[in-house]
Amino acid sequence: MPDFPRIGSKVVAKVLEAKRCTIGLKEGEEFEVSVHRCGDFCGAFYHSAYNLITLLQFGGSFPLSDDPDAVVWECPNFQNRVRVEFRRVKG
Repeated sequence: MPDFPRIGSKVVAKVLEAKRCTIGLKEGEEFEVSVHRCGDFCGAFYHSAYNLITLLQFGGSFPLSDDPDAVVWECPNFQNRVRVEFRRVKG
C-alpha cells in the first residue's frame, strides 16, 4: 500500500450500524480515512462523505453539532441502513 503523507488531522471512521451493506461492512469496524484514503467504503458512500472527511481533516467544525470533532453519516442508499461516525483524532 502507498505511504501517503499525513496532512491535517487524522480522521477515523467507525461503523455504528450496518444492517444491510452491499459490500459487507460490519458494525464496530474502524479505519482511517482522508482525502487520500477512502477506507473500506464503496465509491458511493465515500463520495457522499468526502466533504465531511475533508472538513474534519483540515480543522473545520459543524456548528450545529454537540461535538465539533465528530459527525454521523448515513449511506446514500437508504435501503442499506449503514451509519458511520467520522471522528477527528487530535494529537
